[in-house]
Amino acid sequence: MSMGRLIKMGSMVTLALFCGTSLWAQGVEHSVVKIVNQYNAFNWYAPWNSGSTGKGTGSGFLISKNRIMTNAHVVSDSAMLLVFFHNDPTPYPAKVKAIGHDCDLAVLELLDPSRLEGVPALEFNGLPAIRSQVFTLGYPAGGQRLSSTAGVVSRIEMQSYVHSGVDQHLVIQTDAAINPGNSGGPVIQEGRVIGVAFQGNSRLENMGVVIPVEVIQHFLTDLEDGTYDGFPELGTISVKLENPAARAYAGMSESETGIRVEGLVRSCSAEKILKHGDIVTHINDYPVANDGTISWQGLRLDSLFLIDQLQMGETVQLKIIRDKHPMETAVPLSHYNPNPWLAKRYEQRPEYYIYAGLVFVPLNRETLETYGQEWYTGINQELIYDFYYRPIEKNEPFNTPFVMQIRRLDHAVNAEESHFLYQIIDTVNGQKINTLTELATALETGTSPQQVIRFKYGNTFTVLDRKKADAAHPEILKQYGIPKDRNL
Repeated sequence: MSMGRLIKMGSMVTLALFCGTSLWAQGVEHSVVKIVNQYNAFNWYAPWNSGSTGKGTGSGFLISKNRIMTNAHVVSDSAMLLVFFHNDPTPYPAKVKAIGHDCDLAVLELLDPSRLEGVPALEFNGLPAIRSQVFTLGYPAGGQRLSSTAGVVSRIEMQSYVHSGVDQHLVIQTDAAINPGNSGGPVIQEGRVIGVAFQGNSRLENMGVVIPVEVIQHFLTDLEDGTYDGFPELGTISVKLENPAARAYAGMSESETGIRVEGLVRSCSAEKILKHGDIVTHINDYPVANDGTISWQGLRLDSLFLIDQLQMGETVQLKIIRDKHPMETAVPLSHYNPNPWLAKRYEQRPEYYIYAGLVFVPLNRETLETYGQEWYTGINQELIYDFYYRPIEKNEPFNTPFVMQIRRLDHAVNAEESHFLYQIIDTVNGQKINTLTELATALETGTSPQQVIRFKYGNTFTVLDRKKADAAHPEILKQYGIPKDRNL
């Protein structure tokens, strides 16, 4: 037997002894559950359908009386939730009590909480040390028995959360594998929870990402009033000041560091307090480095982590340099979402409108992703501009999404429409279109013999014969098995 195999066997024995003394002896397995989600996910390319049904599995764990923590993505779009306990084949129905899609966390309740009598709630701990060992518990691949994998903490930093597709929060990275089914399970160190397993990385082997207690506690604190408000945003668009010439131009001394405000998203918390060109040198007395990071508990993190530590309605203290003069100010963190269309949508029936086989939808992330996996680079780039950058432009509305034509249901009456898919609607019969309701009204109340639909870019338009289109409309709906021509 090779020395490498002996070392590997030795580490497995150590792991087994550790789990036996620190985890299983404490009854941790009784607090970790398997969650089965019978889901109904809507189809944004065929929005008239009821949705695609399926079954997914994940994990969770008891955090207090009749409160089971898991990931939002484990229980999203649920039609029925079932919870299974260690060595108990009985399914226990549950419901979602609270969900935060921005932080990928959720709390469940059993419909009959009596099953939880005598089950110990797991306790939370703080951030683990880099290179310390942790254990991921859960039910990977929907297995019947609880599984444990060991890993070492390799990194703690801000990263994107895949579930929403837009939010960034603190994460713990380990080399403990996180497989489908592990999501929502606890990651434990010294018998206490240091995080929730929530995503892996398909580009890396043996790497798992964990939601740390800092994010979990923010979520639970937010819920104390019965409503989840989410994480605040400062709303600044900033650039680094690693170039000495840029710092000198801003009037900064050699010992001063910070980042420059390049823009402010309209209606954001800082819109009426900060100005373009301000240099942010401190956030809540933490010095901001020229690369936009701060030092926190021995870690180097993105400075916006400090905003994540606060709740809606709280105030962040800033030290800034404005027009080469230092000053202090405070920003109340208000509840705002400058562009709600950026994030993925869950538990929401798609909006749409169909006329004469032309299918119109709002411009949002879900509708753009119907283009294909490479939508960001392959789709009409004007759509990307309107989708991502419209909220920071002063001359465009952003409280409603643009209306886009996504597809054509083939019929003789709309034969020329094939070249105008994934295009934003500008006007219908000369009327400016901002919403699906305005689109429907314009198409249904006009009196001209033609329906003229103009698109926003390229001076493109299409014309339909009104009488023929009106006559063909119910025929097309019947032909394609569409029960309703709208959900506005």
